[in-house]
Amino acid sequence: MVFTDEQGVFSSDPSFVATEMNGLKPQIVFKLIGPDLEDSQNLPGNLRSMNEFCSIVEQGEGLSIEDAMTITRLYKTKKVRQTPTFKGCLEIGGGTQFAVHIINKITPTSHQQSLKMCGGAGEAVTRDRVYHLQDEKQTQLDPDCMNKGYRYGKSYIPISKVDANLMTTETEKELVLICTTKRSNIRKEELCGKYAYSVIPPPTDVSGGAGLAAFATALRDLDMVAVCRYVKRADTAPKLCCLFPNIKSYCATLMMVELPFSNDIKKTEFPRLRSAPKSDQLSAIDKLIDSMDLTTKPEFKASEISNPAIQRRYECVTHRVLHPDNPLPEVDISHFFATPTFESSGDAVKECNKLFNIKIVESKPKKRTAGEMFSTLNVDVNNEIKKVKKEDISFDDLLGSGIKIGTTMPVQDFQLACSKLGAQPACVMMSGVISQLVEHQGDHIADCLRSIRECCVKEGLFELFNELLKKEFKSETVKKICKDELLSLIHRGECGSSPVSEVESECFIRGDELLQAIEEDDDDDLLDMI
Repeated sequence: MVFTDEQGVFSSDPSFVATEMNGLKPQIVFKLIGPDLEDSQNLPGNLRSMNEFCSIVEQGEGLSIEDAMTITRLYKTKKVRQTPTFKGCLEIGGGTQFAVHIINKITPTSHQQSLKMCGGAGEAVTRDRVYHLQDEKQTQLDPDCMNKGYRYGKSYIPISKVDANLMTTETEKELVLICTTKRSNIRKEELCGKYAYSVIPPPTDVSGGAGLAAFATALRDLDMVAVCRYVKRADTAPKLCCLFPNIKSYCATLMMVELPFSNDIKKTEFPRLRSAPKSDQLSAIDKLIDSMDLTTKPEFKASEISNPAIQRRYECVTHRVLHPDNPLPEVDISHFFATPTFESSGDAVKECNKLFNIKIVESKPKKRTAGEMFSTLNVDVNNEIKKVKKEDISFDDLLGSGIKIGTTMPVQDFQLACSKLGAQPACVMMSGVISQLVEHQGDHIADCLRSIRECCVKEGLFELFNELLKKEFKSETVKKICKDELLSLIHRGECGSSPVSEVESECFIRGDELLQAIEEDDDDDLLDMI
């Protein structure tokens, strides 16, 4: 077998052409498929030369027929050129800086990254988003007039755009060394974040690359890691990161992984073991772990296992393009990676079952009696609602009762407060909530006014509602709501002891025009009498 680059002479030495191919741009990917390429010592002459050729070419690889068939079943996306997510300097103190580039080493692939909505026949569609208030009329809002709201208990605290800009953290783009610590102090369960980053020197910075390599080598020799503050862009939240040395035969770089803050760590407590495991039980578990050691099997390398969910999506989309009228193929997960078998660990599993007395326990839902079911609803077995005595509740009890009317569901909270505390304390609380909603232009103002008015009419609390309405009627929002919903002062026709007449109540929401017309009619009547 002879090799040539179709420009020079022929040669039987495979390195003659392989060296020329390594210098070509773009590089040529060469894959050799043969029946028995794993046993390279017993290959025939031609296959031995081709296999040697593949080993010399940088983008060359020899594959058996079985491996080649596995590769053809897998779908791969188009390779995207890696671009640095951070270009800056690593400051290690004393004015020493290394120019670095940070590249995403491990990035979770989004399962829905290419999913778009379309019509039934594949037509392109557009999406329009609108916002409405949670009221009866479903009032539509302009997005420019809306503010962000942070939930505080049952209420929403509105934050204007000016306040939101002041809330942002003022930071500068940086990667600064905070301290170094022993590698054993960084526990594996404390490594968090969605990505793993490679910290490398710029390709053109030779001196900076040498300094970064020396820093990484020193960390490895001392068995230490570097803790840094990382700000990806200006005015973004700073992150706490850890730099691990990554030493290879051809380069020395750093790997960066995000560390949690104290707010991110959830403290959990576990009960103590009732009895420590015995020596024979520990020995049985050791045998089970050794029998299930799969680290030597190539099909269980994470870098070579494809995501079954993404592969299934690619398979279905490709099948739908080629066969639009046929049903989708059945799911066969064996195409993606082999399923582990427990044939070699059968004896160890039996020994563990014997020593630990393992049994299958079926969980059964606990049966509840009628009394237990209705106890949470404050209802007894005779379906009689337990009423709370209003005269037994003071305002001190109101503050300590824990009952509060929020701005998220004020009407429901008001009804609960009326049933638990009585009408007057609930209406006092509701008045404060309405004032807060009017001040911040919140939702549910109309529902709150309607609910408190109905309660005040029923309980004879006309003074409380009339004073509230006179106070809040200065707001244009309340004026518009009262005119649209016909919510006015409580008059004598609704509550006999109210000093407000029906005419005065109607004039209150309609303005001074009606009142002026009534006064003119009264003057005419007086002249007729004279």
